[in-house]
Amino acid sequence: MNIRTITWFELRRMFRSRAVVFNLFLLPMLLIFILGTALSSFFGGMEDYVPEQVKVGIIGVESGESLPSSFRTFIEAPEIAKVLVPSMGLTQKEAESKLRTGGIDFAVTVPEDLDTQIFSGGKVQLEMLLGKNRTRNLIAESMFGAFMDEANSKQAQAVIVGPQVLTNSSSAVNERPSYVETGKLNDQGETYSAVQYYAASMLIMFLLYSGLTASNSLFSEKENHTLYRLQSTPVSSATIFGGKILGCSVVTVMQAILIVVGSSWMYGVNWGDHVWLLMLVCVLITMTSMTIAIIVSLVTKTASTATAIIQAVVIAMTFLSGGFTPLPVDFIQALGEFTVNHWALQGILRMMLNAELSQILTCVGVLGAISLGLSAAAMIAYRKVGYHA
Repeated sequence: MNIRTITWFELRRMFRSRAVVFNLFLLPMLLIFILGTALSSFFGGMEDYVPEQVKVGIIGVESGESLPSSFRTFIEAPEIAKVLVPSMGLTQKEAESKLRTGGIDFAVTVPEDLDTQIFSGGKVQLEMLLGKNRTRNLIAESMFGAFMDEANSKQAQAVIVGPQVLTNSSSAVNERPSYVETGKLNDQGETYSAVQYYAASMLIMFLLYSGLTASNSLFSEKENHTLYRLQSTPVSSATIFGGKILGCSVVTVMQAILIVVGSSWMYGVNWGDHVWLLMLVCVLITMTSMTIAIIVSLVTKTASTATAIIQAVVIAMTFLSGGFTPLPVDFIQALGEFTVNHWALQGILRMMLNAELSQILTCVGVLGAISLGLSAAAMIAYRKVGYHA
């Protein structure tokens, strides 16, 4: 009997268990679908954000023709007209009343001499009244702020060059600069969807959870008193121990392949173009999972204690790394950088976004260093404690 024989019997034992097959292969695919569907609103996916329409009350102006030319040009710009819906002829009291009742979302007072201020080099200011909806307030403030920035840039030109530069140019009044620009957050113009995010997160979490299978296998031999029989054969304890860990590792790698291929085929998850780096990350997570299981199994006395510790460690690392939902708290994010999940998740997400290779290798390098450190700790624990009945 050698290590290959023990590995083969370990694989047969694991695949006979329906619970193992369900937990390792079917449950992650189910959770990816549920979380990716239920929490899709928290992720932008590949769709551009469409601003809400904002009803804006224009105070003290009876009609559009009464507006200063520069402001009328701004409010009639196609990209602005899609978002800001003006309501003319309101007094200050009427605007405040409609803001309270929700009749309008935002109100602004436009100076009658706005064009004169721009041409003479005076500072341009608009009096703005906020409504109840924070998002719509932010949209309106940003757009009117863009108008004032543009107008004040003309004011700066008038101060430096002189008013004639604006008199001889139509850009101050008639030209319509672009106040809205659509873009992406990363250089490649790509982002990940909720399904992609949770496919990566669940892949990492379940690969780490596979250490529970190894731990239960090691304890089952002791509790069923079959370890005495194995050790009575001409096989060393190291061979028995190594065969069981190798068998669990093979199943874990198969689990990773199924999650990657299955999520790509069933849910359309794009794992990026760095296939070999993705495989390396999965192997490193598998090593980390097995070494955690080895350390915990060797220093604890019962299977229930080992299971509780491994579950607590995996859940805590998944939470701190944002595996369940992205965490906005800076302190928790800082703690997440000390977890295996953080570096694995960031590495996989960068692969999905086709980020620069140096960024991906940084995450993979840290993950590799953690795996080697835990492997060294597992070897030390095995030499001191050993695996015996």
